[in-house]
Amino acid sequence: MANYEALGPLFHNALIPQFVDARKKLKISQLEMDEILGVAKGLVSKWECGIRKPSGWLFCCWADALGMTITLTPKVLNNDNQPRS
Repeated sequence: MANYEALGPLFHNALIPQFVDARKKLKISQLEMDEILGVAKGLVSKWECGIRKPSGWLFCCWADALGMTITLTPKVLNNDNQPRS
């Protein structure tokens, strides 16, 4: 069984910096992004700092607002049809 708690730092360290870079390149402030997404004031800041994590839906909306797409790929399975570690 996967340790999903361990994915938290991976999510923040691998994905969120790409969102921050895209937002800054577009010259959109965190507060402006809050308004674009229709979320509470300061929520994007909390996502970017790792205090909170966006829901799947808001994650997709955030990517779209930044002109990005999210691509899902299947895991490679081992001979027992279990995901490789």
